[in-house]
Amino acid sequence: MEKDPAHFVEEIRANVAFEHLVAAIVSGAALAGAIFFVLDFAGLLFAGALSAPNLLALILKSFTLCIMVFLIGFLAGALIVTPMFKALEKAKRRTVWPYVAAATGVTGFSLIAVFSLPNAGAPDVALMIAVIAAGLFIAFDFGRRMTPLWRAVERAEAQAVGNLRRLH
Repeated sequence: MEKDPAHFVEEIRANVAFEHLVAAIVSGAALAGAIFFVLDFAGLLFAGALSAPNLLALILKSFTLCIMVFLIGFLAGALIVTPMFKALEKAKRRTVWPYVAAATGVTGFSLIAVFSLPNAGAPDVALMIAVIAAGLFIAFDFGRRMTPLWRAVERAEAQAVGNLRRLH
């Protein structure tokens, strides 16, 4: 049984989108770690608690946050964003806003899940700022990376169909 060539094109587009998403997730994870480090470092400076052990703990917490953001983003990309991308491509909705909404939902759910763990402690403002900023950055960076591809697909579709008028 042969597969439809359109199915192959759809899978290739989804794979390319996932690669761009992973690149955005890596950048967002690094951003989350950097924001968390800067905010907590400033807190240590203002509190007069800057010492070698506190700095080492801060570095390790920042690195842990990077890994967590990457893992949560990768899981969300595989389970949520890739199927959403396929559905949006079928509907020819090529904008960043559905991905911003998904990133906001994943970010909110992740923060609620982390802070509801036993012995999680009080919510850390620096952590919340870093995670929210990383989630939004990932969504907008993914949109920035995909915009040239979306425009190329629209041009190719317009040439294949002829005179195409978008209704939405």
